[in-house]
Parts: sequence; structure tokens; C-alpha cells
Amino acid sequence: MAYSVTLNGPGPWGFRLQGGKDFNMPLTISRITPGSKAAQSQMNQGDLVIAIDGVNTDSMTHLEAQNKIKSASHNLSLTLQK
Repeated sequence: MAYSVTLNGPGPWGFRLQGGKDFNMPLTISRITPGSKAAQSQMNQGDLVIAIDGVNTDSMTHLEAQNKIKSASHNLSLTLQK
């Protein structure tokens, strides 16, 4: 089940990613920092990242996903799947 989360910026957002096209793994939330913006949302460790700011992550490498997240200065919108 997909759901959307919008974190109010600026970063740090308080989560770590793993995976990406270059690792032949889906982008996944690998860690959430306690007390962070991510921790105050509905995000959970292990959730799949389906889209970042409306851009589908299917073909994104790990670095491309990181850069997309870093470039979000005001709000970060994520579409996630449990």
C-alpha cells in the first residue's frame, strides 16, 4: 500500500537510504534518526521509496536519489510503500 509523506524543510531529514538501480535493489529506508523530521512522520524503516518529489525511483541510482533528496530545500515529498 503506497502512501505519501511531506517533510517540511530544510534538511537534514533524518533518514538513510539503501539500494538503487546500481545495486539491483529497490530504494529502501534503512534508518530513521530518533527525534528527526522523518521520525515525526509515518515513515518506517524498511519502507520502499516509490517516488521522490513526484519522480519515480525505478530507474534511479543510489546517488541520483541522494542528490534529488539533497536538492529539496523547502519540502521533501516522498511516496512510500510498506
